[in-house]
Amino acid sequence: MARRPRTTTPVNEPVTWRDGIHVTGTAIWCDARRSRDVCFVSAADRIGRVGHGQLIATAATLAQLGALATGAHLSVPYRRPFTLGTVRLELIPTGHALGAAALLIEDAGQRVLCAGVVGANGGLGELPELRSCDTLVVAAPYGRPEHRFGPRDEAGDQVVAFARATAEAGAAAVLLVTSAAKGLDVGARLAADGLEAAAHRSIVLAAQRLHAAALPAPTLRKAGPRPGPLLWPLAELGRLESLLGAVPRRIALVSGQAVEPSAVREAGADVAIAWSNTADRAELLAYIHGSGARRVYLTGRCAEAVAAELGDRARVLGPPRQMPLFAAAAP
Repeated sequence: MARRPRTTTPVNEPVTWRDGIHVTGTAIWCDARRSRDVCFVSAADRIGRVGHGQLIATAATLAQLGALATGAHLSVPYRRPFTLGTVRLELIPTGHALGAAALLIEDAGQRVLCAGVVGANGGLGELPELRSCDTLVVAAPYGRPEHRFGPRDEAGDQVVAFARATAEAGAAAVLLVTSAAKGLDVGARLAADGLEAAAHRSIVLAAQRLHAAALPAPTLRKAGPRPGPLLWPLAELGRLESLLGAVPRRIALVSGQAVEPSAVREAGADVAIAWSNTADRAELLAYIHGSGARRVYLTGRCAEAVAAELGDRARVLGPPRQMPLFAAAAP
């Protein structure tokens, strides 16, 4: 019997997932979890300890990663187009965190926007912007119907009021955050009201690196048992007891997860403050619709929920869970 010829399935997807996002037909990877020759980093909290050949990111992101001074990576300002070979690229602020950016890729008449995490306001960073595109890749850490966040300024006021009231009661105000970038935003809000915060070493290190690069960041003390506001990673909650010992404390979960009763219980929080540097469901859907994208690829723990809302033009790309938080810096 004659042997049937082998057939190769054509690659029609503009992006694919292999421990990171690969833009088809280019050498560009986005937020890759394995070492790649060229990797765009949308925000400092999106990659861990991975030795990439060349990073593409804003100066603020590279600074937080400790990669700005090496000269081996490409520091790119917002809104300044550049090229790699025949591919035109541009970085656009997403509003997620200081230095956070989306990468717009124009190649062969197609526009792909790899946005990473999208925020609703800038915090220490710039306000979010959007570009029209044919294909949008965006993270959905929030996206279920219960994910509705109020004004971030009001949440900031709640954080300050909680810190002051706790201090007046003679206790330490522990503010649980879900990334070092979020810790910087909260620390800056406290500083604006005259409150000096202490922080986990990963947040302090990020602030120190930004200061060294002459970029905005709050001045933070190293964490210790003395009373006062303490910025602490939710992922390191188990180490809090050994730090504070018998010091009285009250704990606030300062996160979009504050609208999830199970997350509040697991954190052992006394207060839940829904301050997120990430878009809620309505904000994320507005961003997606505003892009005009015909194809939408979603990552993150709520990717399935958002894809179900969008219908046939959307699909889940990669694992549904986000990367482990604070992977880039040991406690």
